[in-house]
This record gives sequence, C-alpha cells and structure tokens, in this order.
Amino acid sequence: MTNSNHDQTVSTNEAGYNRWSRLYDAYPNPTVAADDLAFPPFWAHLFGMNVLEIGCGTGRHTLKLARAGNRVTGVDLSPGMLEQAALKLAGLPVTLIQGDVMAGIDIPGGPFDAALTALVIEHIGDLAGFFARVKALLKPGAAFYISEIHPDRTATGTFAHFKDEDGQEVALAGYPHSVADVETAAHAAGLAVEQSRDVLGNDALVALNPKWERHQGRPMLKIWVLRG
Repeated sequence: MTNSNHDQTVSTNEAGYNRWSRLYDAYPNPTVAADDLAFPPFWAHLFGMNVLEIGCGTGRHTLKLARAGNRVTGVDLSPGMLEQAALKLAGLPVTLIQGDVMAGIDIPGGPFDAALTALVIEHIGDLAGFFARVKALLKPGAAFYISEIHPDRTATGTFAHFKDEDGQEVALAGYPHSVADVETAAHAAGLAVEQSRDVLGNDALVALNPKWERHQGRPMLKIWVLRG
C-alpha cells in the first residue's frame, strides 16, 4: 500500500472510494486484513449500545456491531461504499448516512454510547476539528475506538491506494500524522488516551496470504481507545 510516482491521485477521496467500492471486500489488502484481525477485540464487548461508526465503508465492522446487538449509525463519504454496505446490512438495526463528518452534516440519533473509526484518520487534515466533532456526538464518558495505519508507515508515504479493474494504480489523499499529533489533538478535544497499542504483522496475517510475510514483525496499525 505504498504510494508511488506512477499512481494516479484521484480528484477527491469520495471519487476514489467510489471506484474502489466494488472491489474493496475482495481486494488483497494487508492493512485491511490486519485491521479485521486486530481491531474488533477492542470493542467486541459492546452490546445493546447506540454506536456511531465514522467511515463505515462497506460495513466490515458495522455488520459485527449490529449482529452483536447494537444499534449502529454508519457515516461514509462514498455513496459507492455505502451501496455495498447496504447489501450486507439489510434487516439489521443500522442507519447509513452519506456525507463528510468534517463538513458538519446532520448525524441524528445521538448522543452516542460509543464511536469507532477504522483507517480514516489518514484522510483527516484537521485532527483538532475532527476530535472536537466526535466528542460533541458522544455521551460523557463514552469511548472512541480508533484503528489506523501505523504512523511509522505513513511517515514513509504509505497511504490507502489500490489497483483499479483496468490495472490503474489509484492513490487516495492522506496526511502523515504522528502519535503525538493524534494524542495532542484528542486531548485538546477532551478525549483521554485509555489505550494505545501497536499492531505488528504476525503469523495470523501471513496465514491469510503468504506474500504478506514481508510484514512479519513490522508495525501495521496503531489502535487507540479514547474516552471523553
């Protein structure tokens, strides 16, 4: 998932994720696979909660949350990703909203008992504004669960990108945030760091795809649990 000079940078991330949406769930992506393995255990205890998911995409985590007995409001920038999510979430207690959280769209159903976001922070330029927005949507004391490409990777240019059906490499816009950047912005918004965990490539990841052996022992993700 490292950007190269041969990548085509799309005009907006909405357009990019629309192009990726039909391929996303079957696309061999080690970062997404690591997130699927490592992130759910942090919030698997949630039950009977009113949960906000920011950047729900195709509903990878939304499905798990809803099947566990939670009511979920999923927000995503991309109509294409939400179309895929709607197919797998039919009949479940989920509300899907298309729009940009940073643009101040209306998100009904709050305040929420918990929030989570996966592989979204890399696309946020204004961390302070983002955390302030999330904090305002949460009940006092609610947890905010974050999974993100590890800052060691984004510092060297690793951001979301994919190969389209026509073989074109498509790069999405991203911002390299350090751990200090994220935690300072969260603190300023009134969110305390309860957990901060590095996720390394491991045997479980390699078992999914032997080509991912190159990630063994290397930082893949950073996971935070924040609390307001």
